[in-house]
Amino acid sequence: MRPATVTTLFKYTDKQAIARWRPEPISIDVARQCLRRARRNGHTVQVHQTTARDGSSVHVAHVHTGPGHWDAVDYVTDIYEIPTDALTDL
Repeated sequence: MRPATVTTLFKYTDKQAIARWRPEPISIDVARQCLRRARRNGHTVQVHQTTARDGSSVHVAHVHTGPGHWDAVDYVTDIYEIPTDALTDL
């Protein structure tokens, strides 16, 4: 089973372009912890179930952290891709 992945996007206050970190693999447990922490801290969290390009079922979680959490950054967005099988095989 493939691990979850997270991609981070952020927009600096002084720049028009949005910076992007390369997708990185993380464990299912770490993804769950990050989503719980985001909800607990009042960030916007949306979770959608969809189908990946290879036909497998995945959950895509979008975490939006607004301004005020980092200097010179307007917002940060984390996008988690979690295989549905990993959530149901516990």
